[in-house]
Amino acid sequence: MAYFLLLPLLMGLLLWWVVRNERRQEFVQQRLRALTRRGEETIAPTLHREQAEPFGLIPQRLRVRLGAEFAAAGNRIGLLHLLLATLIGTVVVVVFTSRVLALNTGLVSLTGLVALTVSPVILLQIVQSRYRARFLNVFPDALDLIRRGIRAGLPVTEALVVAGREIADPVGVELRRAIAQVQIGVQVIDALQEAANRIRVPDFHFMVVALALQQKTGGSLAETLANLSGVIRARKALRLKARALSAEAKVSAMVLASLPFIVGGAMYLLNYRLMQSLIVDPRGRFMVGVAFLSLTIGLTTMYVLVRRAIR
Repeated sequence: MAYFLLLPLLMGLLLWWVVRNERRQEFVQQRLRALTRRGEETIAPTLHREQAEPFGLIPQRLRVRLGAEFAAAGNRIGLLHLLLATLIGTVVVVVFTSRVLALNTGLVSLTGLVALTVSPVILLQIVQSRYRARFLNVFPDALDLIRRGIRAGLPVTEALVVAGREIADPVGVELRRAIAQVQIGVQVIDALQEAANRIRVPDFHFMVVALALQQKTGGSLAETLANLSGVIRARKALRLKARALSAEAKVSAMVLASLPFIVGGAMYLLNYRLMQSLIVDPRGRFMVGVAFLSLTIGLTTMYVLVRRAIR
């Protein structure tokens, strides 16, 4: 019992640690942007050290993998967020399986281990997916701006500089980071390829391939970028149309998911003694837990199918 009383305190301490770390990183990033505008780049190693501090006790290979995953999420989350998500997911699963389903200790430990492994992966996938969606919303505007700059006679590097300065984040910040690498001697294609590997957006990869082919074989880069921008915008319009068509299915799923709770609440008010057995009796709690688990699996399956249909 004391273990469960200590869990809220531990979660509160972890949440305070996450907020404190976010404020610290935001302060360092603001200093970096201010110094970069004045042409000073000496603070970059300091920034990397500040961001690497929470990784001090992690093996090198896992540290590199986590850094790549956080970069693919736009560095919007960190190690502390994964720890907090792991703690919350594990506690919820363990409490559900032990208190509601009343499973034996072995099954509770097994489900807790699965939650311990899956929770940070799910959090990373969600944040990375949202970051890529935000990137694709702005990327066609960046392609159009680069295309207009090339048609106006600007070199590719200068067009990228203009796009990085004028286009909103996250596209702008990725282009500025690539240009900062070019300014210290890295080739344009190599810097853009590193950015493409970091953000994992196929359309950005295609832009890098188009730039590389244009450098080696020539051709109309402006026309290629215009075609790529048109394809991305067409796909976005198709996704919005599919989302509108699937809105009815989403509303139906929400109504069906809320009906058990509404009917159960109404029956609880009408016949308290009958419904009390679902809470007091372990067999009743097991039935409620199985029903809730089945409902969650069904809603998750519908969500995955709809998401794949509108990609």
